[in-house]
Amino acid sequence: MTKSERHNWIDSIENSAAVVSSKLGSAVVDSVFRRFGVNCVEDASDSILPDIFSEMYAYEADLK
Repeated sequence: MTKSERHNWIDSIENSAAVVSSKLGSAVVDSVFRRFGVNCVEDASDSILPDIFSEMYAYEADLK
């Protein structure tokens, strides 16, 4: 994964996390990160960024 790709994944996760946090609370966002063994998105390895995004976006999509 290039630095640009990683940056794009992190931006996407942070955007979804902001929506989820505003509607459901930060505890939900924190629980997603904990399930992947990280404290924040920056701690995540490249290989799990797509999985974190998928789960975070699923929460966001359920809000629509």
